[in-house]
Amino acid sequence: MRWTIAIVMFLVIEIYAYQALKTAFKFNWISKIYLLTNFFVISILLYRILYIEYNSLSYSDQFYDYLSIPIAMVITLTAFKLIICLQLIIEDLFRLIMFCVNTLNSNETDSWSLKRRSFVSKIGLFIASLPIPFVMYGIFKGRFDFRVIRYEIEFDDLPKEFDGYRLTHISDIHAGSLSNEKKIKYAIDLINNEGSELVLFTGDFVNSKSSELIKWKDLFSKIKSKDGKFSILGNHDYGDYVDWGSEDLKKNNFQNLLEIQKQMGFNVLLNENFKIQKGQSKIFVIGVENWGKGGFRKSADLEKACLGINNSDFKIMMTHDPSHWDLKLRDHKINFNLTLSGHTHGMQFGIEIPGWVKWSPVQWVYKHWAGLYYEKDQYINVNRGFGVLAFPGRVGISPEISVIKLKKT
Repeated sequence: MRWTIAIVMFLVIEIYAYQALKTAFKFNWISKIYLLTNFFVISILLYRILYIEYNSLSYSDQFYDYLSIPIAMVITLTAFKLIICLQLIIEDLFRLIMFCVNTLNSNETDSWSLKRRSFVSKIGLFIASLPIPFVMYGIFKGRFDFRVIRYEIEFDDLPKEFDGYRLTHISDIHAGSLSNEKKIKYAIDLINNEGSELVLFTGDFVNSKSSELIKWKDLFSKIKSKDGKFSILGNHDYGDYVDWGSEDLKKNNFQNLLEIQKQMGFNVLLNENFKIQKGQSKIFVIGVENWGKGGFRKSADLEKACLGINNSDFKIMMTHDPSHWDLKLRDHKINFNLTLSGHTHGMQFGIEIPGWVKWSPVQWVYKHWAGLYYEKDQYINVNRGFGVLAFPGRVGISPEISVIKLKKT
């Protein structure tokens, strides 16, 4: 029944949207291109669904290789049609009102409304078409438009020996969504070219399964840093979004993920800390397990993670979800000088013009969603993410490599 309703709605939208095209352009080459595009996109999606079904493959395993781009293109076309339909509905309601008024006044309608419909249809088609090139760019180019964003932050209590100390912050690789080995190698070269003392990764190496990372293990093993590479877990790293069939399989997947990260040279911090020593001075890197507001997993243990640390020590906290900082860390009795997070991806959609505009729908959910923030003598950097999730592209929000230089005031 649900499929029947969905198919009927899809056909209604398709027929109604096509009326705008036919009214504006009759059945010329534009209409033919529209029909061919629809046929091409839907055919690819149906073929790939049938391929997965015929070969008894897992939809979750094959989603990014076979389905993500066709689904994104179908959604883009559907959004295009919905925008047109909305404008036509408004215009048709106005036409209905005018018809009723003319009928009550015994006035004959003229051909003006037909001409107006052609004009309105063209406006609707133009408005609906505007996002399409940006979405296509985001899918095929924007997701690989890696940006190095540099910050210089001053601290009163930074030990003198660490003045000028540099760290590289990355997050949300989502290995199961990655493609194009050449582009990923380019991003890793960008990380290595910075020559930072530390590389800190703030969670979500995978979408759900440790096997996603095997293909990319050699590449991510090439990330270099002078004082080590450290990682924490994000909400996707626990395998909570897959039906494993048994608890043992889920536990094995989790242990495999930890082992692969270690093989790549990452020190996985599970509610623990690590001391970086220079001469007689030290700073601490603290890593907690995932903690997120709402229904997200809450596995962070701050007391355990901060064992052996004094409040006077300089601390870099790694926590995947920025809501943890907003709700727990910022007002904690322990002062965390710098917190690093990810998770939001900047929603992979927004508008950013440095110094002018910084907007994404994700800001309605997360107060701190991208970039550097300063509150109550503490900083948080929310990384926009390395990979993608669900939507296989980035529109206006580029994948990010953060480089932070610590300065002594």
